[in-house]
Amino acid sequence: MGKKKREQGRLRCGRCKLKAPRDLGSKAAESWNGKWIKGELTLVLCPDCQTPEEFTEAEVNAAELRVGAEGGGLFVADPVICTTGGSVSEGDILYGHDHLSRIVLTGRDASIQLARNLPDGTRCVATVGGVMIYLPSQTLSPMPRRPIDDGGENGPTRT
Repeated sequence: MGKKKREQGRLRCGRCKLKAPRDLGSKAAESWNGKWIKGELTLVLCPDCQTPEEFTEAEVNAAELRVGAEGGGLFVADPVICTTGGSVSEGDILYGHDHLSRIVLTGRDASIQLARNLPDGTRCVATVGGVMIYLPSQTLSPMPRRPIDDGGENGPTRT
């Protein structure tokens, strides 16, 4: 595969078009931001193109995800539907009502993930770009800061 073909899949800053680091988990990628709307990455920003407000909001969002993970939560990116039931048994929808509504309205599922067969007592807390899932045995989970099912419009997050 030629270099040009390989480069096509690389993310670029939405403002200056600088190429993002190949490894998004690397130290070089830590200061890049991504803006998520309704579970979809809509904008990537390099450190030089971020406004102070965008940088601060991303730092707050990253801290929220760290706290959730430290409290025993498992982060799942939107779009996701969490339910206590499975494909055969009925259950309660814990998170994702808005995603189900979009499917009904548009007829498209847009690669929605399904977290099913979650045990009774599971809490699903809306967070930056997705949901934190706290199983019943995890008692140290923080209380939700945002209303559940906020539509995934939580602004920038660290990529």
